[in-house]
Amino acid sequence: MKSCVVTANYACDPNKVWLYLTKPTLNGWRRDVSSYEESDDGLKATEKNTDGSETQIVFTRKEKPRCLSCNFQKGKISGTFTALLLGGGDATSVECTLDVNGLGLFTKPEKLLNERLEMLRQTLGA
Repeated sequence: MKSCVVTANYACDPNKVWLYLTKPTLNGWRRDVSSYEESDDGLKATEKNTDGSETQIVFTRKEKPRCLSCNFQKGKISGTFTALLLGGGDATSVECTLDVNGLGLFTKPEKLLNERLEMLRQTLGA
């Protein structure tokens, strides 16, 4: 298992960051996701990726707008993701923890997580 913790800061309200984290196709911010379907209860989701693969997500904790935690499976890759949102008003700090099984020997989870947080930063303009 590979693990990492990454912190990102955004100049906007935690509710806005939460909205984007829970809606990967909103305004096309996740360029690697072509479509997203969520169950009626909001606890399960499927991301259809631009490479043709699918990511299955099961949310284990959703406390708007402070905490988001889930388990995910994408082919042979599986793991957990947790985001803690701190702050208020026009400033949000997001601390993300990613634990992944099945990544290649030289693949770094921190790089993968930073790429997605950078996509979010560009979308939020923060």
